[in-house]
Amino acid sequence: MAVLLLAFSLIISFFSQTTLGLANHTCEDLTIIGGHTVSIEDVPYIAALFENDTFSCGGSIIHERFVLTAAHCITANISLKVLVGSDMLSTDGVFIDVEQELCHEEYDPFEMINDICLLKLSEPVPFDCKVVKIALADDNLEIEDGDMVNVTGWGNIKIYGVQYPNDLRQVSVPVVSDECCRYIYPEFSDGMICAGSRGHDSCQGDSGGPLTYGKVQVGVVSYGNGCAVVAGVYTKVSNYLPWINATIESNL
Repeated sequence: MAVLLLAFSLIISFFSQTTLGLANHTCEDLTIIGGHTVSIEDVPYIAALFENDTFSCGGSIIHERFVLTAAHCITANISLKVLVGSDMLSTDGVFIDVEQELCHEEYDPFEMINDICLLKLSEPVPFDCKVVKIALADDNLEIEDGDMVNVTGWGNIKIYGVQYPNDLRQVSVPVVSDECCRYIYPEFSDGMICAGSRGHDSCQGDSGGPLTYGKVQVGVVSYGNGCAVVAGVYTKVSNYLPWINATIESNL
């Protein structure tokens, strides 16, 4: 009985203090709830992924020829390009074709394990004040439960209903403990990180976008249940840094 009461108490505490929420295992399921507009000069590493000329997901510039995103954002037999250097989907910026999709070899779309992908661009990004690569977290970066992190994207901004913005948005959310996250997502693994609070979350359309701590990317928007209802799951960048570096090196 004591164990059951403790478990129940932890769940109630989790729902009362946190609740992020990304979408259910599809690119269209993930947007910024409870956030604010942000300028490209503040987040020059952001990228927008377009499938057949339609916006679909977010991403981040990590190399002059590579954008980091989520594996579940990639669909077979589509034309892909990325937009960099703009905080608006309809104006400014530079479009670059995707030459190759390099998703993790052991990506599991059912358990959402290894939900990470590199997009090799057909030409280098034009680095300037609006186009800058972001540093990636390694094992030396320590993040505590409750630390505030930022998630950025062009996703849905409505908890109920749908409204996709044209302008880039960002929201700050707290990191949620692995213990609490496992109550919601039994498949939660070491390669994942949870973050979110009630009314503040990423949502449909934010998939593949960056979760940042200061000027370092710590996560990639992956999946969740609802928007701003329960904590959402992000692919943990530090766990995949060796894979990222090896994949880039072997495909330059």
